[in-house]
This record gives sequence, C-alpha cells and structure tokens, in this order.
Amino acid sequence: MPNRPAAELLGTEPVRDLLISMAIPSIVAMLMQALYNTVDSMYVARISDESFAAVTLAYPVQMIIGALSTGIGVGINSSISRNLGAREPEQAAKSASNGIVMGFGTVIIMALFGIFGAGTFIRFFSTDPQVIEAGTIYVRTISILAFGSIFTQITFSVLQGSGNMVVPMISQLAGGFCVIFLDPIFIFLFKLGVLGAAIASSLSQAIAMLIGFYGIFKVNRENLPVTFRGFRPDLQIMKDILVVGIPSALTQATTSIVSGIVNKLIAGYGTAAIAVFGGFGKFSSFGILPIFGVTRGMTPILGYSTGAHDGKRFIETRNLAMKLASIFAVLTCLLFVLAPGVVLKLINATPDMKEMGYQAYRILGAPIALYGVSIVLSQQFPPAKMSYITTILTLARQVGYMVPLCTLFSRKWGITGIWAGYAAADIINFIVVIIVAGWFRRKVIEKWQKTPTGS
Repeated sequence: MPNRPAAELLGTEPVRDLLISMAIPSIVAMLMQALYNTVDSMYVARISDESFAAVTLAYPVQMIIGALSTGIGVGINSSISRNLGAREPEQAAKSASNGIVMGFGTVIIMALFGIFGAGTFIRFFSTDPQVIEAGTIYVRTISILAFGSIFTQITFSVLQGSGNMVVPMISQLAGGFCVIFLDPIFIFLFKLGVLGAAIASSLSQAIAMLIGFYGIFKVNRENLPVTFRGFRPDLQIMKDILVVGIPSALTQATTSIVSGIVNKLIAGYGTAAIAVFGGFGKFSSFGILPIFGVTRGMTPILGYSTGAHDGKRFIETRNLAMKLASIFAVLTCLLFVLAPGVVLKLINATPDMKEMGYQAYRILGAPIALYGVSIVLSQQFPPAKMSYITTILTLARQVGYMVPLCTLFSRKWGITGIWAGYAAADIINFIVVIIVAGWFRRKVIEKWQKTPTGS
C-alpha cells in the first residue's frame, strides 16, 4: 500500500485493495495458529493413540487461551480504528497501551489454571491413566507458558488496528516455521514426548510475541506512538475494549466449552471416536481460522466506517469479506466431503478410526460451506458497537442449538446422531444470522447513509 497515514488509508483506499492487504496477513496468522496444535498432534500421533487423544482433549484449552487474547485484541483493534476514523490519534495510542496492560491479567489467569486446574480438566473427559497423565502435562505446560500466545494476538491487533499488517504477518510466519522445526527436536531428539510438543509450541509463540512487540515500539512507532511513559490505566478505554471484545471472546470460549461437552458425549464411544472428532477440529481449523482472518482484516475498515458513518463503505467491505471467506469455507467443505481419507491418513488413523471417520467427516464437513457467510455476518456487529448481537448469535448456536441437538440425536442414532446434531446446528445458525443481518442493514446501516458524518 502507499506510504500514507493509516487513518487516510482506512478511509480512502479502494476497499478491494485495502481488504485484501489487511486480510492476507490475518489469514496467514490464523493458519499459523492452526498449525501449532495440528503439528503437535501429527507428531504426537506417532507416539501412541493415547498421546494423540490427550492433545485432542487439550484443544479446548488452547481455544480458551485464544478466546481471551483475541477478545482483548478485537476490542483494541476496533477502538484504535474507530478513534482514527474520528481523527483522535492520541486516544488510539491510549487504547493500545491499555489493551497491552490488560493482557497481563489474561496471562495470570491462564497460569493459575495450568497450576491448579489442568489435571481436573483432563480427568473430566477421560479415565484412561495414560491419557490423563499426558493430557495434564500438555495442558499445564501450554497454560503456564501462555504469555507468548496471548501477547502475539494482542500485538497483532495493535498493529492491525493502525493499518500495519507486514510485521504481524512476519511474526506469525516466524512462529509457524519455528514450531515445525522445534517439535521433532523436543519430542523425539530430546525424548520429551507430549511435554516436548507443548514446550516447542510455547517457545515458538514467544518468538512471534517478541517480533510483535518490536513492531509496535520500533517499526510502527511513527504511525501509532504507543508509550508507557506516565501511563495510568484508563477505565473507560478498558471498558470500551471489553464491550467490543467480549462477544468475540465468547464466540471462541463457548466454542471451546461446547467442544468439551461434545467431547464428553463422544468419549462414551471410545478413544477412536475422540481421535476422529479431534482430527476434524484440527484440520477444519485450516479452513475456519482463515475465515476469522478475513473478519480481522475487515474489522478496522468497519470500525473506521462506523466512526465516519460511511454505510456504503461498511457494506462494500462486508460483502467482499463474505466472498473471500466463502472460498476457504467451500474448499474445506470439499476436503471433508470428497476426500475424508486424506485427513484420516494425516492423523495416522487406526482401522476403527477409519470406519467411523468417513461417515463423520462427510456429515460434519458439509455445513462448513456456509461458514464464510455466517461468520462474516455475525462478526460485523462489534466494529459497529453492537457487540451484544454477536453474543446472542454465538450463545444461540452453541448452547441453544448444538448441545441440545447433539444430545437428543445421540440418544436416537448413537455416535452418528452427534455428527448430525453438530451439522444441524450450523444450518440453523446460518438461517438465523441471515435474518438478523437483514434487520441490521435496514435499521442501522441505511440510517448512517442518511446521517451527516460526525453527527
């Protein structure tokens, strides 16, 4: 992009060029995030089925870590971009510094969970001694060392909110390549097994974090001068960050909780069933997380458009984001529906897993084609300061549709019913999101177009 101030770029750069330039680094970042757990799992699967199951059961904890950091990050991103849109760069810088401070609270929460709650968490899902031992080690390690993951996401959001996407992409690429390189060293060369996988991932994320902080305080200093000299917490800014960020955090957190509940249901059908569902979660993330990358790319543009009351730019950005996101959704759907055997081979599936996996992946994968539209539409509300809508939609999908349907269908059709309930919830969610998005455009966006900027 041309070397112009971020505020000018967010408000004047052609939407197609701007969204692509903002979304690509976010997509890369999300792919790298998916890589951490998937690479761990692929290597750990070579140790034993129990080790693979243990890392699978730990996935909800990784999602919780991501939810807390992404929630703060989305709030920071939106606050910075809205302040730039309102021509208040000093407030934008304060949003960044206050958001970074908030990250330390998240680090403490996860460390305490790792120390005191890791074993209890794993024992809730499994009675297998080997799974419990390996799972506890993995969860405890990634939780205590979660600072790298948390601050990588926060520094990413600070840079993205001010229009800088190059440094975040570099940091995420560096972390992704490091985990590929370090995993076999710690797992096999140092013979640390599951512990080695957790250490390798955490160390890789710490490297990405350091690059992110370098970007904020050195590379991007002129664009957004973040400083802690004379810093005092601003409760109003923190509240603003939380109001916008909580729905995004809930989106991932409730997904984690529901995954845990579904894992509990699936656990009744054996270790193979847990591993099959774990394989779906890990490899579907390569298509789903880039969709969230697209939404993160659109967030600063939508936030700026909200501050400027530019409804036309808001809608144009959102619609283009849906098209880009749908590419990843459809490709992921095709992978699971047409080539489930590829995924099963990558997770080193046993005969029992293969027998179950072909049916499971086709049922679970089909509705993913709808994710590009449903996720983008549900994530348009936080930048418009209507976060509660995203919260309601998220809770409805996870708690209102998915858990009851999986539970009900499993009683009638067993393990197949769980796959069917999961898919049915996604279809219902798609229909509801479309209806709410139509209301939002009529009642909010069209009024912006009739309202002078700054009024």
